[in-house]
Amino acid sequence: MMKVVEKVNYQTSSGRANNRGNRRVTQPSFSGKANVKTLEDEMKKLMPNSLSMMNRLAKNMGEVQNIVLNALATGLVAPIFIKWNPLSKTDEDTRTYSAWRQPISAVLAVVTQAGITIPFNKLINNMSNSGYLGEKYNKSALRDDDYIEKLIKKESPKATKEQLTKRITAKKNEQITTLISNLENKNVIMLKNYKGETVPMSKREYKNLLRETVEDMLKDLKETKKELEITSRKRKFRAEFLRTHSEEVTRVLNEIKDELNKPNTVANYKTYLGKKIKELKTNKTNPELIKMVQEVAGRAPATKLHDQATEKAIINAMKGKVIKMLGHTALYAKTTSAEEAIAIAENSIKGQFAEAEDAKKFFNRIKEAISQDKMTVAEIKKLFNETFNKTENKLLNRDFTKDVIERLKKNLKNNLKGFKQIAGIIVSCAMLPFTCALLNWVYPIFMDAVFPNLSNKKHDNESSALIAKAPKKVEVDK
Repeated sequence: MMKVVEKVNYQTSSGRANNRGNRRVTQPSFSGKANVKTLEDEMKKLMPNSLSMMNRLAKNMGEVQNIVLNALATGLVAPIFIKWNPLSKTDEDTRTYSAWRQPISAVLAVVTQAGITIPFNKLINNMSNSGYLGEKYNKSALRDDDYIEKLIKKESPKATKEQLTKRITAKKNEQITTLISNLENKNVIMLKNYKGETVPMSKREYKNLLRETVEDMLKDLKETKKELEITSRKRKFRAEFLRTHSEEVTRVLNEIKDELNKPNTVANYKTYLGKKIKELKTNKTNPELIKMVQEVAGRAPATKLHDQATEKAIINAMKGKVIKMLGHTALYAKTTSAEEAIAIAENSIKGQFAEAEDAKKFFNRIKEAISQDKMTVAEIKKLFNETFNKTENKLLNRDFTKDVIERLKKNLKNNLKGFKQIAGIIVSCAMLPFTCALLNWVYPIFMDAVFPNLSNKKHDNESSALIAKAPKKVEVDK
């Protein structure tokens, strides 16, 4: 478990990690991100049965959360207004009797509606995995763990938990391999239909999938441009700060550099930097310099568990950050005006803006080719690789086939979510008459059993009301 937590994504190649042997740099780039999926899987293995049950319940909560929220509102809020309603002309016992109806109604709603919704959603999942639903909801090419486990148990009912886990993983890998093969060799996605036949996805849906994959890239690129704009403004601001505060910045960074060169642990370095930040704040140092020191400290992740290799990599990343900052300080200290410093900062990011614009043109070119049925997935993937190798534009360092598969997963998740929501509303409405009838039957019995005094008074009040409405003897004689 410790090894899983210690996994840190250090890259020694520029841009995205790749196996093309392109440009190498000596300074590692620390992202501070663990392998989340692997960590989650390891946590599940160590989780006690009670927590596992709570985890499964939490997954179902998303499917019945509207029912639960409505029930809470009905059971907790409504009784207050019924019981203490200043406008009501009924007596207090009658209001209390009516108020208790709301929580009972809420409990029955959760039991009946949620009791139907969860199995109904499970049925939808099974239909989706088996291919019985339409293409938009068809998960037969990417079946989920529960359905795969169900199939394996049918084939091997005596399989151990460890064997099940291995076979589920193998089956999922097989699904991805088959998808990649069909996409790159046949330019299709094969699905199971309601008859159990294996058929290709319709051309319309397939083309939409490819186009949406490229549209996702364009959306990501739009966000990248926004981030570059923010980075540009920050660099311009820092350039002027370094120009006007070079002596102070150089002094502080050299102190940190000397401390980092002393043999120590990451934890001790972080403690030292924490004290340095506190000292700078006490001395009312410029916030930008404090921010620079915080960026050095930020090179180390929050976790305190590191193996020897990770510890060394983190220390090198912290040292590299300080050296880079000292280089920037020396560069901008030589400038004679704010305009000159800002111009240098603009030029430092100009190339990234150009790469983003080139990537946008490339993506739009691919999108147009898909719309006109001019390129297959294999051809698009090849063009991505060739263009990246030629331009070294890291924004084009993508595996188009895998991007298509990720978009397919996203579409299935969103489509099924909408389908379940609509189905849930229909089921809830269909259950409403039954719930009301059940409430009318259960509530008097409950009140008679739990609050007999209140219940008797309610019946007495109703009897009194009926007697009051009855015609008097004098009126009958007349």
